[in-house]
Amino acid sequence: MKRQNTRSGFDRRTRDIGPPNKLAERRHRPERRLPELTDMAFEEFEAELAAQGKQASAFLTSSSSSAS
Repeated sequence: MKRQNTRSGFDRRTRDIGPPNKLAERRHRPERRLPELTDMAFEEFEAELAAQGKQASAFLTSSSSSAS
């Protein structure tokens, strides 16, 4: 027996329009999370990755091979 899909297919997360009607905002910070982009030197980038236990050469190799 198939279950009927009752979802509308509309994803509210694509736009920050607040909570559904008649419901209060439950989030502590209702602002949308947007990525923050910054420019940094390659050496600084390597230091960031090293702090996370990663190597820049492995990161660059995997990202460039997935782009092709």
